[in-house]
Amino acid sequence: MEVGGPVYQEYGEYEEYSEEELADPDFYVDRFYPRMEDDEEEMETGGGLAPFSVTEILEHCIEPTLTDGLKHMGKILAWCLVFRLATQTTKVVPWLGHAASVVSGTVLASHFFGGGVFYILGLVMMGYIMLAVSNSVRGLASAALVLGYNIVCETWLAEPMVWHMVRGAIMIVAMKIISLGFDMDAAEKMEKEHSEKENQEENANMENLEEKRKNSKNRGKKNGKKIVEEPVIKSEIKPAESDLTRMPGWFEFAGYCLCPGTVILGPWVSFTEYTNIFKEPRWNITWLVKILFTVMFAFMFLTISTCWNPWLIPDSGWKWWLAYRDAMSFRASHYFVSFMSEASAITAGFGAHVVGGQLLWHFTVTQPHNIEVPRSLVEVVVSWNLPMHRWLKQYVFKQTRSRFGPGPAVLMTYFASTLLHGLSGQLAAVLISLGFYTWVEHSLRDKLSHIMDASIGARREADSRRKHREGSAWVILVNLLFGLLAMFHLAYLGVMFDQSSPEQVTGYSWSHTLAKWKRLDYTSHWVVGVMAIINWLL
Repeated sequence: MEVGGPVYQEYGEYEEYSEEELADPDFYVDRFYPRMEDDEEEMETGGGLAPFSVTEILEHCIEPTLTDGLKHMGKILAWCLVFRLATQTTKVVPWLGHAASVVSGTVLASHFFGGGVFYILGLVMMGYIMLAVSNSVRGLASAALVLGYNIVCETWLAEPMVWHMVRGAIMIVAMKIISLGFDMDAAEKMEKEHSEKENQEENANMENLEEKRKNSKNRGKKNGKKIVEEPVIKSEIKPAESDLTRMPGWFEFAGYCLCPGTVILGPWVSFTEYTNIFKEPRWNITWLVKILFTVMFAFMFLTISTCWNPWLIPDSGWKWWLAYRDAMSFRASHYFVSFMSEASAITAGFGAHVVGGQLLWHFTVTQPHNIEVPRSLVEVVVSWNLPMHRWLKQYVFKQTRSRFGPGPAVLMTYFASTLLHGLSGQLAAVLISLGFYTWVEHSLRDKLSHIMDASIGARREADSRRKHREGSAWVILVNLLFGLLAMFHLAYLGVMFDQSSPEQVTGYSWSHTLAKWKRLDYTSHWVVGVMAIINWLL
């Protein structure tokens, strides 16, 4: 990338695609890391943005970054606003509101993905058919469909660059379909159990009334008096109030999957959250203020990723400083995408909460403070993407734990996350490593906390049941050391998320990832291996 040039990936070499047809994948798949176009061998010889003054950085990097970013992100916010104005200002027919979601979401997706939007529409169509034909096992059937669809498209049908660009949107739609399937299964099961329970209670009541009637007749005959029978009042069975007990209509389902507030950047929202935005929608100045501040935070992190990090840490630095810079730039780009996804969701009407009689707006997607200054890697995993963490916990971890136990549930959670992100060797290596890291750290710190009777576990304890609590000096020191170790692991794991190879437009391979880690001597993996041995000995 030339100094002062556009901050997004140029696709000039792909002449068969026009600029209007293809949007930059960096916005969606968290590839925002603008570096100078130099080979890996040149990384230690100097370069970077350090020789430039602050004025030059503002003119040649900050200004074009903000201009280009607002041009792309403005489309998302504009369509979300159009959608909300059309569906949440006056009461509209339900199917018309869902149709508006389908149209606006499809048009917006075509702006960003061009012809790749047909992969999204294809998954939506197939997902609806699967939900309609797979009674009682909709969740598992939808998961199998999504897995097969991803493998077939990525391996045989889609062009690598196009699929890499649309992969993030496919992941969000897949999460929506699977979650709806499991929610419908749970709703049907609850309705069935509720109906059986009410039938049993009604039968018991009928038997009691019959017994009382017989006793009354016997007493009446003995006294020589005629007993007037009281009419039997049957209790009315109320139907379950959940809409998930029925199959959603096509527009309702497609509107949920293609809602403009979530179709490009996410985040995942449940079907219930989507339908609730049409019920008594509210407007206030807090809504607008929240959007503006969220967008400001997003672009602050974008400039950190694209301009300030390379300027503060040039390529001539120590290899671990470069690793931290690469990882920090990737994390900052993730915060940009997360805050923009939060802004788009709120613009579309999500995130309204009444607190103390006051209407507030918030839809937290990520928590940078828990990632940049972490207590543990477990905290990083939870805070990285809160809606996705909630999805994995609800529809993967709990579903697996109920059948196979907690151990397989943890492994299945990371495996499912890997598959959702696509057949990417780069992401698979990071997520598998992260799964092993978090298990070792959580297990070791849990044992140490019991041995020392101190609050040094991977997660902060809600109740102070330890002898040595959080405020103790040495407890603070131990937690700080584990936090610094987590930052070290983050720099190591995130080092390969850069633009140092032409593979970035199609996804990095295993060889690229291993080459990056080899330059750092696999230090992080060795450290975790030692921690695993200590954990085993304890």
